[in-house]
Amino acid sequence: MAEPSRREFLRCGIGLGAAAFLGGCSGPVRHDPNPAFLELKPTADGLVSLARFGPNAWSEACEAVIPQVSDLSWLKKGDSVFLKLASNSPLEHPAVTAPDSVVAVAKYLRERGAGEIWAGDQAGVGHVRLTQTGRVSSTREAFASNGLGAAIERSEATVHCFDDQGWDGYVNAKADFPSQWPEGMWLPKILEQVDHVIYLPRLATHSLAGYTCAVKIAVGWLRDDSRKHLHQKAKTFFEKVAEINHCPLIRDKLRFSLTLGDQALLNIGPDIGSRYDLEGVVAIGATNLVDHDLLASAILRWLDRDETSLYDLYEPYPEHADYWNRYLVESTWGEKALERYTPLIPYELEKGLKHDRCLSHLATLQGYRPKRIEVRRGGSFDEDLMTHLGEFGEGVFALA
Repeated sequence: MAEPSRREFLRCGIGLGAAAFLGGCSGPVRHDPNPAFLELKPTADGLVSLARFGPNAWSEACEAVIPQVSDLSWLKKGDSVFLKLASNSPLEHPAVTAPDSVVAVAKYLRERGAGEIWAGDQAGVGHVRLTQTGRVSSTREAFASNGLGAAIERSEATVHCFDDQGWDGYVNAKADFPSQWPEGMWLPKILEQVDHVIYLPRLATHSLAGYTCAVKIAVGWLRDDSRKHLHQKAKTFFEKVAEINHCPLIRDKLRFSLTLGDQALLNIGPDIGSRYDLEGVVAIGATNLVDHDLLASAILRWLDRDETSLYDLYEPYPEHADYWNRYLVESTWGEKALERYTPLIPYELEKGLKHDRCLSHLATLQGYRPKRIEVRRGGSFDEDLMTHLGEFGEGVFALA
């Protein structure tokens, strides 16, 4: 595990001060399972690939893992593909998608007939703002700092930052299911143009959402006004995040999610926290977002227990998640935005799919309640981690 930098040490000190200040400000936490999910009958088994490779084995990871989750039968010669990255901030991996993974995945797809490949995102509102009246900073600037810009150039893909397209570069996308987005959500127009979408997330904790992997990456699609709705109407925060991914404009084009990283971000997130050295390239791949993120969230819980850092002294999720969400709303959209604020109520991360308000809602929309999720393993992993995965969520993972 890498030692925290001086700046991160100072931030940690600030966090400890905040912890003392917030001691009496803890918010409620959900302990009950999702009743709508419990009404589903168990369906077919799920599938997720989990593998470890040597240092810098990015291409080897693609060659081994992608065929396990997709035969690429959907990819016709010349089809366009959008690689949706996680670039919340200018900070380097694991605060963002691993740059080398972009190069490896683009190469893999191009060798199998892909035409134009785009790669992009829009950074979080704490770093980049695009409004009707103008823009503050840009995702391209973040890319220049976190290494993703140089990686996209090396991959010979096309950089596509949503904030570069201006306020009118988005389309109002309507759900075809009962939704927490009554006025629709504003998504980039590139989704109407591209043939396929692949998610390339990172493995990280998140101070508001608990963790951020493939499902949470979808927030990057949203225009500023939709991001405001997500955070301001926080009572249904987790359901709205799930529903972005189930919107037809994304759902019908998303082919698989592949996390490739050599580090994980723990304790706080989405930007700062302790960096866990994965001792090589670890891959998590799945066609279904639920399978992918349930495994990723379970792994994060074990990693957090496996390492010790200064950041262990203050973890904002779950008790202080609403406090920091309120702060984000007020500091980003102004005090007036709090007049219509509804609190964020987090859930316990340790209890599995039926308690995970985001994944269980997405699974309910899919009509998907797996009896078991097969985990196809490659490479060696700590036996304690395997024991943890075998016991997680009432034993939902079948370790192949």
